[in-house]
Amino acid sequence: MSDKAAVIYSTTIKPEWLDYNNHMNVAYYVLIFDHAGEQLAEDLGLGEEVTRQTDISWMVLENHITYDNEVVLDQPVDVRMQLVDYDRKRLHLYFEMYAKNEDGTEYLASTLEQMAMCVDLKARKSAEFPEAVIANIQRLEAEQADIGKPENIGRKIGIRRK
Repeated sequence: MSDKAAVIYSTTIKPEWLDYNNHMNVAYYVLIFDHAGEQLAEDLGLGEEVTRQTDISWMVLENHITYDNEVVLDQPVDVRMQLVDYDRKRLHLYFEMYAKNEDGTEYLASTLEQMAMCVDLKARKSAEFPEAVIANIQRLEAEQADIGKPENIGRKIGIRRK
């Protein structure tokens, strides 16, 4: 049983993504997760070209992000995505960003829990995923059946008091 989903997106930290603390600015974590989401949409059969042809797309309804460890210039990162749940209109997703060290080890840099929804761009309303996309979602669910439920989902923000 694997405890991690497959890598769906990889990149290297660029100079323009750094802030005055000399590590990646919080906004660029979201950018990297967004690129991973675009790859997921493509993999599920709902990428940009399909959207142009059908006016069916997806939009993010909610994001919960954690910043677990910093990443720095030129550091490679991999994003893994796990399907938590779905219905005919929505996807509940969980992304993890792993940063790679020079010695080949990796560490968790950030997580993103997301709710996304299928939309009809002409009506600007929710819509059901096309059947081919549902089939791909079901295939992904089967591929990830042995991965345990992420412990980090469903968190709420607040100051912990002793």
